[in-house]
Amino acid sequence: MRLRTMAMAGAVLACVAAAACKDKGGELRDATARRRAELANRDTTADNRGDDFAADTGGRLPAFVGDTPARVAPAAPAADSARKDSAAAPAAVATGWGLTPRQGGAAGGQATLRGLRAASNPQGFDRIVLDFGAERVPAWRVAYAARAPLRCGSGAATQVEGARFLTVRLQGAQAHDDQGQPTVRQRELPLNMPVMREMVMTCDFEGEVGLVVGVTAGNAFRVMELADPSRLVIDVQRQP
Repeated sequence: MRLRTMAMAGAVLACVAAAACKDKGGELRDATARRRAELANRDTTADNRGDDFAADTGGRLPAFVGDTPARVAPAAPAADSARKDSAAAPAAVATGWGLTPRQGGAAGGQATLRGLRAASNPQGFDRIVLDFGAERVPAWRVAYAARAPLRCGSGAATQVEGARFLTVRLQGAQAHDDQGQPTVRQRELPLNMPVMREMVMTCDFEGEVGLVVGVTAGNAFRVMELADPSRLVIDVQRQP
């Protein structure tokens, strides 16, 4: 009898515990459902710190000044230092038009040829410009020759297009740096202008730089020295 009573009491306790667990599980489910509803209705554009702290939905890292791209494009070859002519730049020395040899510049110095360019001017002449940067224009001589000068290093003949040849000789000058690298890339430059046809550098040795410009005809020319930057400008008229 006592055993039967104890069994019945245990069954009653089990039923009570099961009912309590059932009720507890229902409360958890209800709380979970409420939480999901709250999250679904939440505004995700700002967190719980207020509107001043807007969420970053871009998904990318911020960029900093010190950042470098993963791939860097190869550097372009260093350009010559020649700049466009300035009409306001004063001419330190200007010769008139003519056919006779001209000379000038600063003797006794040392200058580096840093740029060379040419263009056809609408005022009736072709132009070539030699740029020396901040250094003074070295001693120069410009004259016509019946044939192109020999190359000073090898003594070989110079092949240059033209019927006449305007020679440019610079003393106390170089067209390379202290490591022997050329400071002017255009050692042979097709000009393809009405009068000036081609330029060839014939010498860059022991403080002397030589150029020859092949022209279609030995027309009158002039030479100018310009400042800021220092330049030697040579013009040849397109008409005799």
